[in-house]
Amino acid sequence: MKNAVFIGLSQQVALKRRLDMTANNLANVNTTAFKAEHPLFEEFLIRPMNHKAVSFVQDYGSYRDLHEGEFTHTGRPLDLAISGEGYFSIETDQGVRYTRNGSFRLDPDGYIVSSANQPLLDENNRKIMVDVQFQELNIAPDGTITTGPGQTQKITLVSFDNPQVLKQVGNGLYDAGAYRPQAATETRILERTLEKSNVNSILEMTSMIDVMRAYQTAQQLLNSEHELQIKTIEEMPTLQ
Repeated sequence: MKNAVFIGLSQQVALKRRLDMTANNLANVNTTAFKAEHPLFEEFLIRPMNHKAVSFVQDYGSYRDLHEGEFTHTGRPLDLAISGEGYFSIETDQGVRYTRNGSFRLDPDGYIVSSANQPLLDENNRKIMVDVQFQELNIAPDGTITTGPGQTQKITLVSFDNPQVLKQVGNGLYDAGAYRPQAATETRILERTLEKSNVNSILEMTSMIDVMRAYQTAQQLLNSEHELQIKTIEEMPTLQ
């Protein structure tokens, strides 16, 4: 009897994990360059003494859907999207972080910063600064920034052998930890453009409904097992 309860509980724990990730995906359906995440589960077998193997559900981890979101033209010169595999490098108080959210602006000192006032870095990991007196600012597909007098700096684009190792740290930023970035190749910057979230809201809503139904089924199993245990306890004096 205990095995049925443990199996049902392991399923509910896994379903809660999946529901949390689905809800987070839906909450970020309008977040610039957001990448949907999905859980990974695997079967975990144990063999109690003199019994057949019992199958549990184990939360194995998660994976990030890395396909590009839809590109939308905004007309703002500092709205930048990345076509291909790559990330912008951003300076934060915790060190360099990486993002595909290219919604940038100029701060009063002329530095290109994110919406959270975190500086965008160039190919030498220096803050990018432009002369604010020049209204015309262009950014080439390779990241080269030019103003009235000519070229200033070049935005760095980096990639990783396995982007799944990046950890979300909020505000669209990723932490690479001990993994070293490399120069992105076959990647270009789209000026005056932003990348939308790649979350498919219809699929996520369908997934949420499926999770709720599966959770209810697991709860029914637990309820039935509980009623069976109560009935067994009640009938034990009679059996004696």
